[in-house]
Formats: sequence, structure tokens, C-alpha cells
Amino acid sequence: MIILAGCQSSQGDAAGGGTAGPAAAEAARERMKAAKAPIAAKVPDSGPMAQPDKSVVLVPCSVASEGCAQPAYAARQAAEAIGWKVKLIDGKDTADSQNAAVRQALTLHPDAIITFAINPSTIRGSLEQAREDGVTVIASSAVQSDLPDFSGIPSRTVWEETGSLLADYAIAETDGDVKALVLHDTGFEVLGARFDAFTGRLEECETCEILESQSFTFADLATAVPRMVQQMAQRHPDFNTVYIDYDYAVPAVLQGLRAIGAEDKIVLGSEGTSTSIASIRHQDGQTATTAVALDWIGWSNVDALNRIFAGESPEPAADALAVKLIDHAVATEQGIEGLWDGDVDFKSAYLKLWGVDRT
Repeated sequence: MIILAGCQSSQGDAAGGGTAGPAAAEAARERMKAAKAPIAAKVPDSGPMAQPDKSVVLVPCSVASEGCAQPAYAARQAAEAIGWKVKLIDGKDTADSQNAAVRQALTLHPDAIITFAINPSTIRGSLEQAREDGVTVIASSAVQSDLPDFSGIPSRTVWEETGSLLADYAIAETDGDVKALVLHDTGFEVLGARFDAFTGRLEECETCEILESQSFTFADLATAVPRMVQQMAQRHPDFNTVYIDYDYAVPAVLQGLRAIGAEDKIVLGSEGTSTSIASIRHQDGQTATTAVALDWIGWSNVDALNRIFAGESPEPAADALAVKLIDHAVATEQGIEGLWDGDVDFKSAYLKLWGVDRT
């Protein structure tokens, strides 16, 4: 067994209790159809006009991670299109630095702050200060919490779908004979829904098996995760699938697999970063991802904030996002390069909704 600070393991979790083999694979393929096809997602068809003269500070968990930073960059673009004043402050990976970033944001006396992929519970102090100061806070890509004013984008349903569809993909590709190594980042509370949905769907396939599960945190990616993957693979030479919670971590998985010459494995991540889509498109290690349009996350959070400024519920802003399952065939046949755009010109639709003149 490996010894690794902050990591936990479990081995040999048989799925069981559901459909077996080819029947499980056929059911999985049926569920995957809509997620592989062009998505019919849409911007809300009603909402308030852009509220004027607002200022907002954006705090991503880390600008080093595209899945965290890109929604913040997109939110900046959306907010500037409305005419708001915008400042972006890097959360720099850790709870302490993220808490400090929000406190720095408060010194600017903004109307609102949007955090991206930061656990509200780990920055409680700064969020309580924001409430005392009368500053609206939206926590994007975070679990539901009473600490911010809103934290529903993406919705829990979306998080669950990103996990269950990856399990469907593995079940379909192995004809119901998944032998999986699973890695879960316990540092982001919101990832629990994705992880649980992935493992839960595998449990519905009685001929599928999770050979070993390990936990890690963001700080482990550079050195610990590649070693962990290598050791897991050596303990279970019959594995055919590796799951890890998000695309930014996939290169660490591939490093560990390549160190022992483990090729032709199903490697799964989620987010739909440009790096992961390029890897999938060029068959360079990652097999599939479940994508939520990262730019759309940013724009939908600005829509939610605009609704709050107008005295309305932000909930309709969370209803637009959908999940796309992207493998090599989808990426090439549908011409997906770089970031997935949601299969619709959502930016123009939001500007029209907000009454913004683009001329």
C-alpha cells in the first residue's frame, strides 16, 4: 500500500446489484445519445435589463487551472459588456490565499464578488465580512451554502450528470466490463456530486468493478498523483479505466501511466478544458470528458448577479447550462476545437436579453 499524506484508499469495490455485461452497455449507450448530440441548451428567454453603474470583483480558485480561471475571464467579458467595473484577483490555490483575496476585494468596496470553485466553508470569515459590508456574493462552482447570496451555477444536477455520463462511457466502451481505478479530489466539496454519480452509476452494472479508489488534493497533483496512479496500476494490472474528477488533473494521471507503459486505457476527466479536448481530438492520452461550456458558466453567473441587482431571483440563470460528452468521434465529427461553446451563440443571446447595444 502507498503511504501518502492526506490520501485515503479503498480496494476491490465490486459494483453489483444491477444490469450485467452487454445489457448494461446497451443501456449506457442509450443514455449517452443525447449528451453526444448537439445540445439544445438556451439562454433564459426573460430577465431584467442590465443594471447600470455596478462594480464586481472576480476571485477564481487559481488562475493556473483553466477550469477555474476561464469562467472568471468570461464573467469579466460579460460584465464589461454590460458596462460594469471589473477587477480579477487570483485565489492562488489555497484556502488562506483565497480568503485573503476576498478580503482584498472588499477593500475595493464593490457591489458584488463572484468566487469560482472556492468552498464557501473555507473562506467563511471573509464571506461573513462581505455580508456585514452589504456586498453581494455569488459562489460559482460551489456547494449550496447560506454563506454566499447564491451558489447554484452549475446546478447539482449538472454536476451529477458530468459523473454519471463518464461511467456510462466506460460501461459502453468495455461492453459492461469496467475495471476502474478511481481518484477523487476531496479539497473541492462540489466535486462530491460528480464522484458519487460516477461510482453510483458503476454500481448499477453488476459486471463492473472499482478495483481501487484513492483521494488526493490539488496540492498533490505535481508529484503525488503520478506516483499514486503508477502504484495503483501496478497493483491492478487488469485495469482498463482510470477516472479522475477534473481535466486539469489528467496530465498527472497520464504521467503515471506512461511511466509504466500502460497504454490503451480509458482515461476520463471532466470540465472540457481546451487541453483535454485537444488530447481527446488527437488521441494523445485522454479518452473522454464531460464538458460544461466554461465561458457560459461565467456569463450565466453575471446573469444571476444582474437579476439580484434588479431585485429578482437568480435561479433562472442556472437553468441554461447543459453537459456535453466529448470523445474522439464527437470532437472530430462536430468540429470541437479549443473550448466547447455550448453549441449556441449564448453571448449574443445574453446581450440581447440585457438590452446591450453591440453597435
